[in-house]
Amino acid sequence: MIEAQHRSQLFTVLRQALKAHGYTYRKLADELGVSELTIKRLFRDQDCKMSRLIEICSLLGLSLSDLVAIQERLPGSAQYLDVAIETEIAKQPDLFAFLILLISQVSPQAIAREYQLTDSELYQYLRALEKLGLLEILEGNSIRFTVPLPIRLRFGGALNQQLKRANLGFLGHCIDHHQDPEYSFSTGGRMMRPSSIAQLQTEVEELQRNYDYLAAQDQMFYQKDELRLYKLVCGIGPFPVMKLFPLERPQWR
Repeated sequence: MIEAQHRSQLFTVLRQALKAHGYTYRKLADELGVSELTIKRLFRDQDCKMSRLIEICSLLGLSLSDLVAIQERLPGSAQYLDVAIETEIAKQPDLFAFLILLISQVSPQAIAREYQLTDSELYQYLRALEKLGLLEILEGNSIRFTVPLPIRLRFGGALNQQLKRANLGFLGHCIDHHQDPEYSFSTGGRMMRPSSIAQLQTEVEELQRNYDYLAAQDQMFYQKDELRLYKLVCGIGPFPVMKLFPLERPQWR
């Protein structure tokens, strides 16, 4: 069952890549010297020889390993870490920060340069995550993740305070840079019917889906050095104004 699901995702990625590069079934058939019916059957049955799959990938400027890596990064593959792992990471705030940097595709070497870590200090961070089963340390303190990426972290779980702090920090950063064209920030408090808010919440959910889709698409077709790390934070709900704006009862003169 799992193998069939992976195969289906792989052919979905391949079909999207062909579409992005302007390949129709007819054009692909002409390039490969086969009939259009053969290509349609290939995608319908999701079955072909490895050599044929490699040949199709080469037309797109991809290797088979590139295709597999793209498939593994699809939004639908995101999974939560085990609760026990989150609990262990929560005991070491620095380790949480280090993990966030790694899953944000900052290399161990870049982290070491930025924070002036010795090889020994870098290894200790990596080894702590390796013991938790999150990654494997390779030669030269390079890594290979042993869990599917991207990963999800639980709000309301052991890392809740760290996640709140990180997201509040990013919102503050957006406010400070609201005049920068690369940033968007909007806020408002209005009296509204719950049904109107429900409509907006549906639109926010659609925005999140579009964000995930475009991110996955960009990672499919562009090199890492052509991409930048962006973050999306959305929040909408009843505004507890009296709780957030308490009176201090000053002594008036």
